Amino acid sequence: MAQGRNGGKADGAASGREDGMEGNAKRVAGASAGGGEAKQALRARMRRLRLEQPAPLWLARSRAAQARLMRAPCWQKADTLALYMPAKGETGTELLLESALADGRRVFYPRVLGGNGAMEFVEVRGLDDFERGAFGIMEPRPALAGEPERAFNPDLVVVPGLAFDRRGRRLGFGGGYYDHYFAHASRLTLAGFCFSFQLCREVPADPWDVTMDAVCTDEELVLP
Repeated sequence: MAQGRNGGKADGAASGREDGMEGNAKRVAGASAGGGEAKQALRARMRRLRLEQPAPLWLARSRAAQARLMRAPCWQKADTLALYMPAKGETGTELLLESALADGRRVFYPRVLGGNGAMEFVEVRGLDDFERGAFGIMEPRPALAGEPERAFNPDLVVVPGLAFDRRGRRLGFGGGYYDHYFAHASRLTLAGFCFSFQLCREVPADPWDVTMDAVCTDEELVLP
């Protein structure tokens, strides 16, 4: 069930993402100086660093990050999980999916609804439930019903991103999918998931950017 570096199965099929532990942490980060230009520069740098990783190093780091997350209390006590299918060098999640399904947990993945920043989460039971969807991303098949947004309340949401900081601030691809979806969430545990080089001293933030309750990398678990 291994995934390739660009997402999907390990046959090398490419996919793209243009969007993109506990507590009732505050979901909206304060505004930070530097705004748009600073975000774009950091996005470009992190995209380059992720894609420059040799495939064996990407795999080793991805597996280390997954092993670390699976040792975390937020993962161990979660019965329902939201994951993502990696694309464009994002940290792999195949071990998380395998472990969750083997343990009988419910697992959900995002599916994009048009290009206006909207998405929904869909329960999956294996890789056969995926096909290539919007923007070439591997997503749950259209035949599978999505969860009503206001009723979706998983125990843990594993969130991809281009950069995070130790205050839990996140920089995504700029599509706003996760920020829009979780803008009003107050009872979810959001865990940013990335490589150690994506953990920055400071991530520029806007008032609408949601913050993470934890950030897990291949080297450490950060609890803001």
